[in-house]
Amino acid sequence: MKIDELVRDHYVDLGEIDRDIWHYISIHRFEAANSTLVDLAAKCNASKSAVLRFTQRLGFRGFSEFKYALKAEVEADARGMVDAAVLDRYTSIVSKCLKDFLTRDFTSVFRLIEQSSKVFLYGTGTLQRAVAQEMRRVFLAGDEYFYVVEGVDETAALTGALTQDDLLFVFSLKGQSDNATTLARNLKARNVPFIAVTSYLDNDIAHLADASILVGTESLPIGGGRTYDVLDAYFLLVSILFLRYSEYKRAHR
Repeated sequence: MKIDELVRDHYVDLGEIDRDIWHYISIHRFEAANSTLVDLAAKCNASKSAVLRFTQRLGFRGFSEFKYALKAEVEADARGMVDAAVLDRYTSIVSKCLKDFLTRDFTSVFRLIEQSSKVFLYGTGTLQRAVAQEMRRVFLAGDEYFYVVEGVDETAALTGALTQDDLLFVFSLKGQSDNATTLARNLKARNVPFIAVTSYLDNDIAHLADASILVGTESLPIGGGRTYDVLDAYFLLVSILFLRYSEYKRAHR
């Protein structure tokens, strides 16, 4: 049971001095949780024995047990505030990405999709491959069948078979991996159109691509010196591309 609940339960048993002590503690919880018995008594304008009796009336064996419980509550409240701040920041990041994708001009991307006979999707890493699979799944709802390229070996074999009538999406975080750069150069040499989807605008494959989509990513501190990379924007992009491409097709019938 929380301390304020204990106070409510024992309120009729508390004298005026007890209530004055609690009034100070309830307003200055952090300071009280980090005070000694002597310090807290002085801050409450009460004697040490009065503070001790107050804690005992609440059911604690003594001041040390009361202080431990109060400190635990203060720390729990602080963690809750941090968690709320992180969630607010996360919501802000996702909201910003969504607004950006809803207003960005994807006309050049849509034209490339519309003009191609086949569309292929390639992700350079685990997350990127998941995004490629999600794009294939989502666009099926609009009767658009895209082919997912599963690995480096398959990509190497496919490069020689692609033509100028095909289109390849390359999903890469930084756009600087050797495999992605080699693939981009080979596609460029064969005049095969491709679209780079990366988190950095200034990278090798973005410069070589026929169209480039920048996906903003940010990191959130989650405590203990650790961070969490918010990469949801890639999946948001897939949904927005599908919805806006559907609008594009209806408008250009």
